[in-house]
Amino acid sequence: MLPQEIESGDGRRFSLRECTPADMLDLIEAAGAAAASAAWLRYALMICSVSAIDGKPVLMPLTKNGVRELGRRIGNSGMDALAAAHYPEPAVASVEDVPVTDVAKN
Repeated sequence: MLPQEIESGDGRRFSLRECTPADMLDLIEAAGAAAASAAWLRYALMICSVSAIDGKPVLMPLTKNGVRELGRRIGNSGMDALAAAHYPEPAVASVEDVPVTDVAKN
């Protein structure tokens, strides 16, 4: 589940929406041949999850060029924030969290 709002490194606020199956089908249709690329679809899905930038509503793009233009508006720091929201890093356990019985013995 996505947070309702995130902030980019440059201080912009992005409101987020969960894309529905219908949104995904629209995105695949808009992508055309690019839909064959899972990487393109994942990146475009992050872009299309933005519903507002600094409180100003953003419509979901209906064309490949629309996705590209919204990506330009979001920018690199915005994409970094979106990637962190969509694909959070798993928590890393510290050595202290590992029971002694699980440590390999030589």
